[in-house]
Amino acid sequence: MRWLFRLIRNLLALVMIIILIVIVYKNVPAISELNPFDHSSDKNTESVAPQRANSTYTVEDNPLLQNVPLGQTKQAFKWISKSEFMDVSGLERMGYDDNYVAGQRGTEYILYKFGEPKMYVYQTEQDLLNDLQEMNSNIKLLPKTSY
Repeated sequence: MRWLFRLIRNLLALVMIIILIVIVYKNVPAISELNPFDHSSDKNTESVAPQRANSTYTVEDNPLLQNVPLGQTKQAFKWISKSEFMDVSGLERMGYDDNYVAGQRGTEYILYKFGEPKMYVYQTEQDLLNDLQEMNSNIKLLPKTSY
């Protein structure tokens, strides 16, 4: 009878370890390349990168997205209020679609592709629009009152 209880206890411990490993693989961005459950990289391997951006900065520099795993930025953006997002990030105009968020802050234009570790900064709106057109995305920048 003791061997049956030990067997059940060991099986439960094994199941708990497997659940812990799955949770870690799904939620830790540092090992996202090793994640066997994430097939998002299989979908679009030939994406066009922005060519006209003058500079970039990493998502970790952004206080809104610093605690969000890269794979979850799209979901997090869907959940938050767009008007509050514009207030906190200082955007005067913003537009988005399923793959990108674009905005104007002062004289700079910012483009972010969901899931990437960096944002692209443009000096002119035309450069931003040209890159968006090359990436087959039609985003119109709208004022905060539209959200």
